[in-house]
Amino acid sequence: MRFLIVNDDGINAEGIKLLAEWAKKYGEVTVVAPKVEQSGMSHAINFTEPMEIKRVELMEGVEAYSCDSTPADCVRFGIMGLKRSYDLVLSGINRGVNLGVDLIYSGTVAAVFEAAYWKTRALAISTYPDSQEEASRALDDIYNYIEENKLFDAADVYNV
Repeated sequence: MRFLIVNDDGINAEGIKLLAEWAKKYGEVTVVAPKVEQSGMSHAINFTEPMEIKRVELMEGVEAYSCDSTPADCVRFGIMGLKRSYDLVLSGINRGVNLGVDLIYSGTVAAVFEAAYWKTRALAISTYPDSQEEASRALDDIYNYIEENKLFDAADVYNV
C-alpha cells in the first residue's frame, strides 16, 4: 500500500512521526508536510509565489519533504510534483480536535478534501492536545473498522 502523509502542524510535529511509523507497517510511506505550522489555513493554496520544497530526514524508511506552504499544497506536491498516486492520504495526527465549525478552518481536514479532488481516498486524524501518542495506539482499530465495514465504498474522505 502507498501512503502520502501530510499535516498542518509542521514537518517536525510529533503526530506526523507517529502516523508515519504506523503506516510503515502497511506499506510505502511518503511524507510532505509544511515547513512551519499551518493550522487554520483551511484549503488555501499558493498560486503566485515560489515554494521551497526540501527533502528532509524524518525517520528510517520514510521519504520526507518539507514544503513552505499549506497542507493542501503538500498534497498537491505529493501527487503532482512527485508524479505519484497513493492508495491513501493520511492527514495528522493533528494536535487539537477538528469538530463542528472548526472543520471550515482546518488545514488537516482540507488536506483530505484536496486528496479527494485528486481521486484519492483520505483520512484526517485529530486528537486532544498532548494526546497524539494515545491516538496513535488506536490507529489499528480505526483502520480495521474502516476496512471491515467497507467505509471507503460509501465516501472517499473521513475525519476521525
